[in-house]
Amino acid sequence: MEQEKEFQFEYAESTDVGCVRELNEDSVHTEPGLWMVADGMGGHACGEVASAMAVEEVVKYFEEFELLDDAIQSAHVDIREAGQSETRGKPGMGTTLVVMVADGQNYRIAWVGDSRAYLWDAVSGNLMQLSRDHSLMTRLIDSGLITAKDAMTHPQRHLITQCLGSVELEQVKVDMIDREWGYQQQVLLCSDGLTDEVTEEQVAETMAANISNDEKVADLVNKAKQAGGRDNISVIIVDSPIKQPLGVLQKIRQRFKMWFNLV
Repeated sequence: MEQEKEFQFEYAESTDVGCVRELNEDSVHTEPGLWMVADGMGGHACGEVASAMAVEEVVKYFEEFELLDDAIQSAHVDIREAGQSETRGKPGMGTTLVVMVADGQNYRIAWVGDSRAYLWDAVSGNLMQLSRDHSLMTRLIDSGLITAKDAMTHPQRHLITQCLGSVELEQVKVDMIDREWGYQQQVLLCSDGLTDEVTEEQVAETMAANISNDEKVADLVNKAKQAGGRDNISVIIVDSPIKQPLGVLQKIRQRFKMWFNLV
């Protein structure tokens, strides 16, 4: 994806098998303007194939047509058909996906499943989850049946309500948000191998540290491994291309856009 010269993106990524799994079923993709984390599922049912196919198809489709929803739907169909026919992979394979595309000072995040996107604002010191998990826990919390604290230890906390490749779904529901970059902001994309092991307070501590992005992603992976590393761990950090503080009118416009996306 071509980027305007005045908007230069700095980013870093890391993916790790963790401390328990024998195979890394996560796939990551990083290039200026397009970043992805896919968390494959299925174990012997070839989750690593599903995550790799998701990344490959979204890259190919989006770079040709620049339609993110359609790119993700195309990946879903490819994975489902490949698994059913066993032309590549096996029945039962699937993957979650979180994608960010950026064009100048604007960016879009799309996701299916429980791989997440966070916004770190160094000016305010706030870490905010941008995505909402497609999971049983999210449904239970929204319905008031359990609290977010209860969800952290719930026996079914890992159940997701949809993924790419699911044979039960002709189409997946792709959630998307559009935002505008601010000064001294970073977006974090990650698989649940990070968020299942590391608290948001611990993530914020790393994001606030005066270290490079490469050191930040390494630190987050290490924190997840130190906490048990029971799943594969993938992390991408992308810096805002805005190098100067925003003016008053820019701040008002940004807050309006944020509010509009959240309601």
